[in-house]
Amino acid sequence: MVWPDSPAEFSRLLATLRWAAEHSPYYQRTFASADVHVDDIRDYEAFRQRVPILRKGELVANQRLHPPFGEFLTVPRDRFGSLHTSPGPIFLPRLPEENQGIETLRQAIHTMGIRPGEVVHVTLSYHIMPGGLRLHRAFEAAGCLVINGGTGSSRLQVELARAWQATVYAGTPSFLAHLLDTARSMNLDPRRDLFYRVGFSTAEKLTPQLRHELESALGIELFDHCGEAQIGPLAGECRVHEGMHLHARDLFCEFLDPAAHQPAEPGQVGELVATQLGRRALPLIRYAPGDAFEILPGACPCGHPAPRVRFVGQVGAIRKIKGVLVHPQQVHEALRQFPEVRRFEIVIDQAPGERYERVRLRLGTASPEAASARLAAAIATAVQSAVLLKMEIEFVHEGEIPEEAGLPPYVTTIRDLRPGKSVSAQRE
Repeated sequence: MVWPDSPAEFSRLLATLRWAAEHSPYYQRTFASADVHVDDIRDYEAFRQRVPILRKGELVANQRLHPPFGEFLTVPRDRFGSLHTSPGPIFLPRLPEENQGIETLRQAIHTMGIRPGEVVHVTLSYHIMPGGLRLHRAFEAAGCLVINGGTGSSRLQVELARAWQATVYAGTPSFLAHLLDTARSMNLDPRRDLFYRVGFSTAEKLTPQLRHELESALGIELFDHCGEAQIGPLAGECRVHEGMHLHARDLFCEFLDPAAHQPAEPGQVGELVATQLGRRALPLIRYAPGDAFEILPGACPCGHPAPRVRFVGQVGAIRKIKGVLVHPQQVHEALRQFPEVRRFEIVIDQAPGERYERVRLRLGTASPEAASARLAAAIATAVQSAVLLKMEIEFVHEGEIPEEAGLPPYVTTIRDLRPGKSVSAQRE
């Protein structure tokens, strides 16, 4: 799947390629090596097959080899309007005319029903990283009053939010939960003494359980959003809260099957590959930060035409099992409703002569002998609903499963024992 898919946006994509080919030493070299000629690219398929993907690790490596910005720059330093840094660290100069996602975020703010004059409490970091400042500017552009809370100092943050009667929270859901606990420790009633009504949740996964807890305790409506430090805002929820709509401004997004590298279809999981449209001081073309998304099928009841996605996890943890792409994060989410399960791992094997692979979900509990057939059936149903794959359930003592298994970044969660897999691949 690609988005947006209009001829006008594809024309912008070609103009971006020409700009990079004319001004960036990195893309001049890369395009020459791949025999890329922009004038020969007439459609998306030609673009996908000819233009190389830029992995996040390659961007970091190039900047280390040619500090501080690598070979990507299209303009001299005296043309820069601002400098940002993202984890890595990755150094990101911006032209004054680059809107840095501000207009995209302003539209997302409008979708959430936030009105001019509301007080917004921004709790993302303002220290070096661009997230807090980007959100701050977007809310100001939407006509809001902004408290630049940043991170930490939770008691002071609660006092500020209460004193200013902040009606909008913007930050991670886990920090909002921490503010909730802090308010209670201060003998405050969260619903009476805090005034949040809308939450802009971002920078980490908003689980259904945490959403329910926060909305119930605070009387707040949370909207899930996602983005990436280098490319900016990517998608956000509407009032229906059934997946995040892709934004349609300044990004050309591809979602590719992580194994076959073909465009993923609705209902499938695809790796994000993004191209920033327009003239940039440091352009990113077919940039792959390593994030995987499920593409939700069907139209949204809200009527918005933009496709919807749901964040799954990092691409490196994905495995194709019986033709289905499975990410341990999906299994983890399904298992949250079963407190008996303390650890888990997925084991794939295929006995000699057998036609099909066998997939076992090993579940670590304190008393495996006490686990019932009913519990096993309920878990199997929940997991199959989450990953569209039936797994055999095996209960074991939790000590038999490595402590790190089943936890992000899920590098040891899947043991692949299929023939032809190297020993090192069995515990990737």
